[in-house]
Amino acid sequence: NGHGTHCAGIVAATINNSVGISGLAQVRIMAEKGLDCSGSGWDDDLANAVIHAVEQGADIINLSWGLNEDSSLVRDAIEYAHERGVLLIGAAGNDASDRKHYPAAYDEVIAVAATDDTDSKASFSNYGEWVELAAPGVEILSTYFDYYKALSGTSMSSPHVVGLAALILSRFPWMTRDQVRAQLRLTTEDLGKPGFDYHYGYGRINAKKAVETPVPEHDLMILNWQKPRHIRMGDT
Repeated sequence: NGHGTHCAGIVAATINNSVGISGLAQVRIMAEKGLDCSGSGWDDDLANAVIHAVEQGADIINLSWGLNEDSSLVRDAIEYAHERGVLLIGAAGNDASDRKHYPAAYDEVIAVAATDDTDSKASFSNYGEWVELAAPGVEILSTYFDYYKALSGTSMSSPHVVGLAALILSRFPWMTRDQVRAQLRLTTEDLGKPGFDYHYGYGRINAKKAVETPVPEHDLMILNWQKPRHIRMGDT
């Protein structure tokens, strides 16, 4: 389909090879194919993809797909991954709505909204009290099955956060999953209304700030991890 290849490039395209783009982190990518060549599929295939990735030792899972209603199969897979210490990051959806988009809206998942090149909320991006972070998601150039392509969507925003989470783990390998989540939250650029807001969550990610200094342990302890609050790949 090309969508997964695009997301993977944002995370980890090879750097300094004079070709195409550079990914955020030089890490290994595990491809789990849960949808077909048209970007459609079923929740049991996606749940199995998440479970398989966990069993193969994935540290971080990108969830650039979703649906607008709860699925017990997907929810169980997300809970399974979370119980095993995996960091889960998901696209908030592209309906320009505050309606919850799953799996991003589950408490165990970091829901990521999209920003544009002016640091404003992308017109298509979902929003709401369940959104945790924001990241670039408009006209993002990345790898594609037939070369390179610019795509827009919260699907592009989510792997920006995944790549940054991988950078944080590379910089601070002693951090737990929840400490990485705290580092992402507490090193953002605060956009919109001061503090947490419905359009940007805790803010737009800032890679430089996130890898410079670990968040003090006291700040990690006081964070509350509960969020205040037929599948098509194109939905994200």
